[in-house]
Amino acid sequence: MVAMKKSVAAMKSKKVIVKGRNSEISPLTGKPKRVRQDRGREAAKLAAKMSKETWLKYQTEAYKNAWPKPSYMAEPRESVYVRDGGEGAYRDQTFEIVTRWTSQTRIAYRPHAKAPGSKSHIRYEKYAKAKTVGEALKLGSYPIDWCFDYEHGFIKVLGGPIRDEPIDISKVADPKKMDPVDKKVYGWFRKELCKRCGLKKDELLMEAPTT
Repeated sequence: MVAMKKSVAAMKSKKVIVKGRNSEISPLTGKPKRVRQDRGREAAKLAAKMSKETWLKYQTEAYKNAWPKPSYMAEPRESVYVRDGGEGAYRDQTFEIVTRWTSQTRIAYRPHAKAPGSKSHIRYEKYAKAKTVGEALKLGSYPIDWCFDYEHGFIKVLGGPIRDEPIDISKVADPKKMDPVDKKVYGWFRKELCKRCGLKKDELLMEAPTT
């Protein structure tokens, strides 16, 4: 294993042109690395209204114990590499949980969970006021945010309607009447399912069973 890691690290990185820019190829994935850009990071630092000292008051063991991570987060898992060589973004259990939420699923966010000075802090302070998943969506959070926040113990599910299975559009009488959360979760569910199965969107067909 050590020898393999050394050999990977020793590999010379290749360059390709992606959208008019030189991009480095990851030796782990063989795909172009994602290059982090500012995209408002410095502006977010200036926009932060909370001091680090105040934020640290909410990072105590008492808060962590009151907002624990899911128990499965302590379980080891096999690394799944993504484009920039990091581990997979979230776990299968999280995917299964979040895709069952509805607009009326009641939630509570951990107070001031993300550090001031980052873009995520500005966004989090806004959508953390939500009391339901529907409100969270309206305030600017999305399924991928729910996955991250749930895995880190930033969201508690308090109750309300939760599906037994992810929404199945083939069983929806009128898809046009789906609410915004159902539409967002369904679209994201299909996208993630395609990624996991190595399919294109037009190759994934969900049909109602024949009787």
